Amino acid sequence: MRIVTPVRGRLFVALLALAAALLLAAACSSSSGSDKTPASGQTPAAGQTPADDGRYGMPAGQTPVAGQTPGSGATAEIKMVAGTAFDKDELTIPADTQVTITADNTDGFHSFAVYESEDAAQSGEDPVAETEPCGAPCKKTVDVTLAAGEHYFRCEVHPSVMTGTIIAE
Repeated sequence: MRIVTPVRGRLFVALLALAAALLLAAACSSSSGSDKTPASGQTPAAGQTPADDGRYGMPAGQTPVAGQTPGSGATAEIKMVAGTAFDKDELTIPADTQVTITADNTDGFHSFAVYESEDAAQSGEDPVAETEPCGAPCKKTVDVTLAAGEHYFRCEVHPSVMTGTIIAE
């Protein structure tokens, strides 16, 4: 009888471990199927947004452009850094092309907004594109298509000190 008790105890522990593993696997899966990575060269289904984990060959948080193979569009990045500042005050992008700009907030609480011009921003016009404010660390993206010329960007949280120029050429 003494041999049966340790075997039952080990069997019980093994079954508990198996049940826990199955529950964990079930919790990590999605019933909607929207977290599946498309095959190479495919575009995610309409309305599908990849998780913020860098899948689809794009920076985290970036949404693929409809009809475009993920990872093939124009991209740019700007960082919010210590001292209530951007890492650069000028950003050059291609004109008349959809560009995904990643705003990488590495310090503080910031947002990123693009305007046709500084005058447009100062007069209260709506931005061409903007992110929601977020606390570091976080990355947000905006998609813009700008005509050739100079445009304006700023942090909406710190609009008088965090500004810059986008040159579309």
